[in-house]
Amino acid sequence: MIVVGGIDWRFADPFADVLAGFNLGRLSGSPAAIRVISQLGAKQDLSQAEMERIFEGLSGVNQIALSVRDNRTVVMVTGRVADSTISDLPPGWKAVPVAGKGMLLGQAQAVDQAAQRIASQAPMSELASLADQQQNDNDFWTLCSGSLLGQQAVNAGVKRTGLAVSIQDRLTSDQAYELNRAPEANSPRAWPANILGAAIDGNVVHVRAAMDTDEVQEKFGPIAASPLGQNLGTLVKLARYLPGRVTAVADPTKPTIYGLDDGPKVVNQ
Repeated sequence: MIVVGGIDWRFADPFADVLAGFNLGRLSGSPAAIRVISQLGAKQDLSQAEMERIFEGLSGVNQIALSVRDNRTVVMVTGRVADSTISDLPPGWKAVPVAGKGMLLGQAQAVDQAAQRIASQAPMSELASLADQQQNDNDFWTLCSGSLLGQQAVNAGVKRTGLAVSIQDRLTSDQAYELNRAPEANSPRAWPANILGAAIDGNVVHVRAAMDTDEVQEKFGPIAASPLGQNLGTLVKLARYLPGRVTAVADPTKPTIYGLDDGPKVVNQ
C-alpha cells in the first residue's frame, strides 16, 4: 500500500544499487539534526548563503528519497514543493511534478523512466518494497546491495545491508546485514557477526550504536566519512536545487525566522 502524501517507491530503479530516505517531517524539531545538516553542508564546501537556501527549501519538504544505479540518480521529494518550478539544475538534469505525490528530479532519462513507472503503476521491486516499509519509521536510512561493501562482504555472503538512523535528543543507528544464510563460526562467513556488539537474528546481523549530541560533534569527522555521512551529504547537496520561498533579501544584522508559510520574517524587537 502506498502511503498518501508519502514517497511512491515505484519511482525507484528496479535494479537500484542504493536507495535512501530522509524524513524531514521527523527531523524538523531536532536541534541536533539541524547541526548535523549544517556540518554536512560545510563538509560539502557549501557557503552560508547556500545553506540558508537549503534550509528554506527543506522547510517545505516532508520526505526526500534517493535512487542510484550506476551513477544515475533520481530523487523524489514530497511536500509543498509539488507545484514549484525548479531552475538552475546541473546540466542534463530535469525536474517534473508527480500529481498528488511530489516532484522528481535527476538525470533526464532516469526521471522520465521513474515518471513512467509511477504512471503505469508498475510493481515495486523487492528493494523498493523494503524501502516502503522503512520510510515512516526512521529519520534517515539506506538500503544497498552487499556487493557495494567490498570483497569481505561478498565472501561473507552478505545479500544486502541497511542502515537506519534516528537523530533526536541523541543519535542512534542500526546497521543490518542480511546474509544468504546464518553466519558460521570460525569461517570467512563469521563476518559481520564478529563485529564488536553484533547481535544475530537468524540470517541477519545487527550492529547498533548510540551517542549523545556532544559525542556526535566530537566524532563528526569519521561520521561524515562513513557511508551514512556520504549519503547524507549527497542529499544535503541535492537540496540546493529545492525551490525556496524567499521573496526579499533579509537584513543580515537582524534575527530572521525561516520556514514560515509566508516566507522569512525579520525580528525587529
